[in-house]
Amino acid sequence: MLPIGALFVAFFAVAVPAILLMAIWAGVMAFRLLFPEEALPDGALSARERDIARGPSHRVRVRDIMEDQQARQEVASRDHGLPDRHPLFDDLWLRRN
Repeated sequence: MLPIGALFVAFFAVAVPAILLMAIWAGVMAFRLLFPEEALPDGALSARERDIARGPSHRVRVRDIMEDQQARQEVASRDHGLPDRHPLFDDLWLRRN
């Protein structure tokens, strides 16, 4: 039978490097998400969002809502029928390990 001390040493010899590697991986992923290598692309609806951020609020017409829905459907059809996703999901998917 192995002494208890040897079991503790073996456990820490495996656990400490694994935890260190996971911490390094999490730090690198957080850095890559916060400081991407290339700028994020503007979405199809970003012109209206920029106008909203720049000036006072404006009316939203039914036509605008319909155009937004059509744009989302076109993006979904280009994504091979995948469900609606957050706009940054595609960028995050490209940056995955």
